[in-house]
Amino acid sequence: LAEDAKWRVRLAIIEYMPLLAGQLGVEFFDEKLNSLCMAWLVDHVYAIREAATNNLMKLVQKFGTEWAQNTIVPKVLVMANDPNYLHRMTTLFCINALSEACGQEITTKQMLPIVLKMAGDQVANVRFNVAKSLQKIGPILDTDALQEEVKPVLQKLGQDEDMDVKYFAQEAISVLALA
Repeated sequence: LAEDAKWRVRLAIIEYMPLLAGQLGVEFFDEKLNSLCMAWLVDHVYAIREAATNNLMKLVQKFGTEWAQNTIVPKVLVMANDPNYLHRMTTLFCINALSEACGQEITTKQMLPIVLKMAGDQVANVRFNVAKSLQKIGPILDTDALQEEVKPVLQKLGQDEDMDVKYFAQEAISVLALA
């Protein structure tokens, strides 16, 4: 059912995954279900990718940050180099969701460098989602990372040729009080 042709069936299965994972345990999940959860992140239907992102956050809450750091985060971050821009954007959506569950250290050390690197993406939609992601994860980061790493990238995005990128960069700068 998890690979059913009908996306609504796949969506229903995703909703039960955290409950199922909790019942079966982390070892069984990693062995049998992890690859399925990661495959949902690159589904052709947006609703499935969105539900899969929320699913990962619930799994991290269930299995803990150490599990996330070793199992989920590296797989998500690899998607930042995917040729499909939708999959690159899913990386950002996952980082937005996972940063809260994983906390400051993992967000700053593992996720932030990938978001900053993605600021140079050739697709404007990815760049403006980088600005939105920086706005979302900014409160989780320490002030040094905000001032030294995030602020220069947002200022550069604020000079982007795409007006949407400029807008979201300026909004992130004002929300994070980096002006």
